[in-house]
Amino acid sequence: MTHKKIGLCLSGGGARGFAHLGVLEAFDELNIPIAMLSGSSAGAFAAALYAEGHKPHFIQEFILRKSLWRYLRLSPGRMGLMNLKNTEKVLRELLPHDSFEALKVPISVCATNMSKGEPNYFSEGELIRPLLASVAIPVAFKPIIINGDQFFDGGLSNNLPLEPLENTDFKIAVNVTPFIKRLPVRSFKDVVLKSVYISVDNQTRQKSIQADLCIEPEGIMKFDGFKLKNAEKMFETGYNSALKALKTLPF
Repeated sequence: MTHKKIGLCLSGGGARGFAHLGVLEAFDELNIPIAMLSGSSAGAFAAALYAEGHKPHFIQEFILRKSLWRYLRLSPGRMGLMNLKNTEKVLRELLPHDSFEALKVPISVCATNMSKGEPNYFSEGELIRPLLASVAIPVAFKPIIINGDQFFDGGLSNNLPLEPLENTDFKIAVNVTPFIKRLPVRSFKDVVLKSVYISVDNQTRQKSIQADLCIEPEGIMKFDGFKLKNAEKMFETGYNSALKALKTLPF
């Protein structure tokens, strides 16, 4: 379709990451090649599994079949309530080589270096620990230690990591955490979620204007980012929004 090198950046967003899989399905259907992927949190997961060569529908079915949320084992400790040991086991089934270099498409994974208070972009060497770091929400999860530093969720410092795509010709961002000011606050969980959304939305909107195209799946904020029950609907939302946006590309 094009000789332009397309870079695709996928935001964090918990279970809303199923919308990213729908977006990737649209890329495949339209035969649009992706030169490089980057992502934070759920976006990093989607990017890595797609770059491995797994088809979007297979990834969705695998995650649902494995009930991935079950693998977030409660493990009280000084630095967090849960660890990601069982999630790691699932990832090793899908990424047995545990290597950035073995992926079919180059990717960059963003995780927050809490020791230094800044985002780190991983693109070489071992793959699985940076992926786990990118989804490790502080307090809920224990930090992932890499080279002696503590790492947590990439969305804390850069929810839309476009920086690694600087050498691509056309940058496309997918944001699955657009903020809705009218989001109701009826519980402690709602307070926590809205606080996070306000913080993340501010930095994400500043970043999204740096992309040549930003896709925000229509109606994505009506889905709970902590529940898998609407996985298929989120997939379809991402697919339909991407299909509509990609057909307008100027090349």
